[in-house]
Amino acid sequence: MTYTIYEGTKATINGGSFSFDCEPDDIDTAYDALAENVHLNNQDQDNNQDLVDFQNAADDDVKTLLDDMKRMGFIDSWEASKD
Repeated sequence: MTYTIYEGTKATINGGSFSFDCEPDDIDTAYDALAENVHLNNQDQDNNQDLVDFQNAADDDVKTLLDDMKRMGFIDSWEASKD
């Protein structure tokens, strides 16, 4: 499955979006892709709550993870397509 992620209000993505391939239940690959490509807007030492929320996103599967990231504002939207 290919997932395309679009940047949200709490984070930026170089180019505004990125895509990665992983299985629908491969949370580790999805987290790695997000960590490498999603840059939090609020990186200061005084307020790191956004980072904590990012690390504690619901992650039963990739869809749940991405929906939770969207709900929290780290991504604006996402799409999935079969390879």
